[in-house]
Amino acid sequence: MTKRFKFRAVFLAALAVSILLLATGGWADAGKSPIDPYLQSVLNSAQADDMIDTYLVLQDRLSYQDLRNQTPGMTRKERRKEVVRLLKDHAANTQQNVRAYLENAQQQGTVADIRIIWAINVIVFKARPGVITDLAQHYQEIESLHFDAKIPLEQLLDDNGITQQNMKNGLVNNPLDVPQPGLTLINAPQVWAEGDSGQGVIVANIDTGTDWTHPDLANNIWNNLGEDADGDGRTMEWNGSTWIFDPGDVNNVDDDGNGYVDDFIGWDMETNDNNPMDGQSHGTATSGIVAGDGTNGTETGVAPRAKVMILKNGGETQYWISQQYAIDNGADIVTSSLSYKWYFSPQPNYPMFRQMNDMELAAGILHTNSTSNDGNTTGIPFNISAPGNSPSAWIHPDQTLVGNFSSVIGSADVSASTGTVVSSSPWGPATWEDLQINHPSYPYPMPADYQDYPYETVPGSMGIIKPDVAAPGSGTTSTAPGGGYQSFGGTSGATPHLAGTAALMLGVNPNLEPEDVTRIMMTTATEKGDPGKDNRYGAGLVNAYAAYLQAKAELSDPGDPNPPTNADAYSDFNTPTAIDLTWDDPTTLFNGDPLSPSEFTIEIERDGANVASVSGGTGQYTDTGLNDGQLYNYVLFAKLIANDSTSLPVDASAYAGGSPVPAAPENLSGSATTTEAQLSWSDPATQSDGTPLDDLDHINIYRNG
Repeated sequence: MTKRFKFRAVFLAALAVSILLLATGGWADAGKSPIDPYLQSVLNSAQADDMIDTYLVLQDRLSYQDLRNQTPGMTRKERRKEVVRLLKDHAANTQQNVRAYLENAQQQGTVADIRIIWAINVIVFKARPGVITDLAQHYQEIESLHFDAKIPLEQLLDDNGITQQNMKNGLVNNPLDVPQPGLTLINAPQVWAEGDSGQGVIVANIDTGTDWTHPDLANNIWNNLGEDADGDGRTMEWNGSTWIFDPGDVNNVDDDGNGYVDDFIGWDMETNDNNPMDGQSHGTATSGIVAGDGTNGTETGVAPRAKVMILKNGGETQYWISQQYAIDNGADIVTSSLSYKWYFSPQPNYPMFRQMNDMELAAGILHTNSTSNDGNTTGIPFNISAPGNSPSAWIHPDQTLVGNFSSVIGSADVSASTGTVVSSSPWGPATWEDLQINHPSYPYPMPADYQDYPYETVPGSMGIIKPDVAAPGSGTTSTAPGGGYQSFGGTSGATPHLAGTAALMLGVNPNLEPEDVTRIMMTTATEKGDPGKDNRYGAGLVNAYAAYLQAKAELSDPGDPNPPTNADAYSDFNTPTAIDLTWDDPTTLFNGDPLSPSEFTIEIERDGANVASVSGGTGQYTDTGLNDGQLYNYVLFAKLIANDSTSLPVDASAYAGGSPVPAAPENLSGSATTTEAQLSWSDPATQSDGTPLDDLDHINIYRNG
């Protein structure tokens, strides 16, 4: 009983043939060495026993259209599973000979650290020079071999250097009594007032890691329940003083068979381990803008009940592996405030970034990304960095040059206080064309299918309008490692506002496809700059509330009931194994017709499973048999008895027995002499969720960390 609005981008007829080219190895030139010039220069200066970071690209790769042709009529979640299966099978079949060679060489000690990127048919490894030349000479299925550069993180960050400065000088902001200014600028609090805050949506954050023990983030970190060995519904727990991985789950076994052992909350692709803790502060800030819930005093997150999957990385292949992990493990949105600039050495592999974005789109995943802070210093059409330069999933009408689409919404940066674009926000347009015509040293041939938004090679051509949507970056505040807050900025700060907005939309309407989310976000944006979509603001300043309302409107049938309102969940130390739920019943249908209590029930789901069906007119339910100290998430919706039509869901959550984390002490003051310091404070009277505190044991005092 829902309405679906479908919008399709128009393909250039001239590009139809080129779709096959991508899948049949059309990128390689016959007779040309598959070793790219940069890798060859590394080989020329290498010693015979050096281990060189390398990745190879197989010629036979599936395209977006191949995958869509094989997954018709599927829901977004069904399609993701099938796309993953198809990509894994294709990689296994086409990589068989090369993998066997590499695995044998690994046993001989001439190859190490083999990683498979099945999503784009790439193999990453370290190898001695002789292995690389042998692969190039004897395996025709290999299209190209490249040096796998590890990019210094400070070059990837798009925050105008703010977090590096914060780390260097120890700058931490005091808590604010109001939401950080970026949230009010985009009207996020108005969405929360409707009872929605992104619950049920998984956002994969590809960044420098995240302080997953931060009180504002700990409740909103994705828990990989495939690794929940003890079956208690969580892979993180509070041990009385901090958050830790659940000891009952630590078994050094890949329980879910996804290729990662004990990956409880994500993965550190840089060091290849299961603890993606932030060492830079940047990723903690971006996660905070997506989903920080304000436990320690400042509301920072656009979608404070979304779940953040933490993916820590640095180089190109690590970025692609992170995207693959997100696809494989159920992310709805990928966001990243790292980007790869035209002037890097070696230069970014634009074609492979775009193909990875295409695979995200095929799997039903939306991607938001920063776009640099280079203003117009690099020069049009290269100010917009990868992968923010990839096409979006829906083509705006002002983009009159219509090529193919992909998964990416690229951000512009506006001031959180004025809503005006800042000078460092990059100028578009971007381009997709044969870059080697005007830039012959660019090492990566552009497949014909990706020459669909020319700028330099076709006189008068418009390229692709970028950025796509503006959001507050400069002047924002977010979470900092250690439990505090920090200033933030740049397109690094703008991007997670877009991801959080997308989470609010998917939270209220999980049926939306990436093209729907993109269309709604662009068409509801507040007009800025030139009318329509332009190369400074994109389609305008994101309006989270307007986007949310449109997403909601596209879900409801006029005959559906309205949802319950004022849903609340409560428990404290008096009820350690129970949670009381209360709500106000709906009184009308979505079309305004009256609704009586005898015509509906209120359905209650706990952590995705139905636990109760409550008669209309009741307004309350007590959930029992719970675990003391565990967080439980509830979804409530009205259901008509006559035809099973349902309302939109509303959510509520609570800890059984109250939060296990106490609130912070208050009224801290101190005085000092040359030999001692005296501190005084008021003990907290509540837990962090505001419930009464009954068992305060002691106050920890730290000096200099």
